[in-house]
Amino acid sequence: MNFVEVSNSRGAEIRARPGPGPVLSRQTQSEAEVSVVFAQTLANRLDVMEQLSIGTVPGSDFVINHIARKQPGHGMTDRAIKRGWYVACVHLERLDAYDVWCDDEHESSGALEAGVLHVNDMRSAWRADIRSPFDVVNFCIPQSAFDDITSAEGGAPIEELHCPISLARADTVLKNFALALLPALAAPDRANKLFADHTARAVTAHLARTYAPIPFRPRYGRGGLAPWQERRAKEMLRANLSGDLSLPELAGACRLSTGHFSRAFKQTVGCAPHQWLLHQRVEHAKHLILNTNEPLCGIALDTGFSDQAHFTRVFSQRVKVSPAAWRRQQGR
Repeated sequence: MNFVEVSNSRGAEIRARPGPGPVLSRQTQSEAEVSVVFAQTLANRLDVMEQLSIGTVPGSDFVINHIARKQPGHGMTDRAIKRGWYVACVHLERLDAYDVWCDDEHESSGALEAGVLHVNDMRSAWRADIRSPFDVVNFCIPQSAFDDITSAEGGAPIEELHCPISLARADTVLKNFALALLPALAAPDRANKLFADHTARAVTAHLARTYAPIPFRPRYGRGGLAPWQERRAKEMLRANLSGDLSLPELAGACRLSTGHFSRAFKQTVGCAPHQWLLHQRVEHAKHLILNTNEPLCGIALDTGFSDQAHFTRVFSQRVKVSPAAWRRQQGR
């Protein structure tokens, strides 16, 4: 049930906007054709089809999909197109009844528990007979994403990943990533380049460390940021509270590779760039609440949040009270 890309009836990819960085789209029942790892199906056979496409390497996107069907009886798919991708499939609900074929060889039919992961090598052709309901998040990673990480950070090349569907296993890291991404997949306007880039690189590195025959171990760039690099990165982040910056842009300004910058920033500052940015948003929101009479909906937009609901959720998680309650506590 690993879904790879959304297509319309003419086969053209549906995107929210062109260019690098995250591109989010939501599939509707009126859009006809959906390309899946186990080949082709129709959108009207699904209850959920949500997609985030991240331009990690020029010409080859990292794609995250959430797909679900509440009723049994999806049935047989067509054969998938071969491509240089791996797809890590995280099952959010138990899958009871299915059969899978890889290059016309029967691969698996055993039940898959909620929380398990398997990795499909898309250089093979896949198809499936899906008979029970399903709910999955799929991380579709091009070979070029692994090549980018290993060449930039000095690890051994990743030529295969081994976690077949017949040996599916629990993976808490990928399950937590999948659950954390559900709000962004359901509401694309709440995602941003920085968060999307961080997710793509973190998932790619985790798969390379965990499932490659020779586990990925970076050899380069273990130091933190120089003072000027830390200052420059923070200046850029503060100037873009919306998060409309990519990790490659930040890394380039610091004259570092993306992987080196991400690791050095966390070592120096104590958290990832997108987490530091969230903290700055909340602190700026506090300043506005204390020093202006602006309504909370306006403060939400001024501090880079997509709407008041998103602002309230993040503020409450970090401050332990809602923005409205915090405003009252301050006598405002």
